[in-house]
Amino acid sequence: MKTFQSNYSFLSKIFLKLISEDQVFKTRFQAFAPEIYADIESASTNPNCSCRQKVEAFVNTNKEKAAHFLNLYLSEFDKDIDVSEIEKNNTIIPLAGTTDIVKIAEWKEFYQKLVNMRAGWRNFSLIKLDDETVQVFFI
Repeated sequence: MKTFQSNYSFLSKIFLKLISEDQVFKTRFQAFAPEIYADIESASTNPNCSCRQKVEAFVNTNKEKAAHFLNLYLSEFDKDIDVSEIEKNNTIIPLAGTTDIVKIAEWKEFYQKLVNMRAGWRNFSLIKLDDETVQVFFI
């Protein structure tokens, strides 16, 4: 069984996953963090709730206590977590400094590909190459 250190980068994502999937974990976490009880409740059922950010902030502010709580829970219930799935779903692929050539008619598909691969960039610039093609510079 994997144990988690307080510096694990996706610690808060594990908490969000578990409160949505494991009622016992959610109940125990609410007892552990009564100051965000309602946020945990809302975050467990609404994936778009802004309260999820409050849960993440709590875990990130209390990393050592949160990691200890999580490890005790996993040990007590002999559970394991597939971290590769969590990392895959939350890792952003940085595109800053890269370029791509895109047909204007295929822009929607190009953009959806970026979303699906969890691409990240601050801004981008376009140069029209011809009537059908642009070059995208990611910044």
